[in-house]
Amino acid sequence: MHIRELDATGLKCPQPIMKLTVVSSEMKPGEMLEIIGDCPTFEVDVRAWCQRLNRTLLYVTEEAGYRRRIRIRF
Repeated sequence: MHIRELDATGLKCPQPIMKLTVVSSEMKPGEMLEIIGDCPTFEVDVRAWCQRLNRTLLYVTEEAGYRRRIRIRF
């Protein structure tokens, strides 16, 4: 299964969510996207985005500092 990756490292709110919104328009049902970001509000913002748009947040992994890796199923 192919997992698309979106690197939003170095971007600050609201840029990661804006990029996620653009990429999401290209995703098909059942596909997965892994988004990486280091903005302090990144995880909270992605969780809210998933809830608002009824997307499945599969997991969040913590990396160094605020860096998070989040997988979403469409």
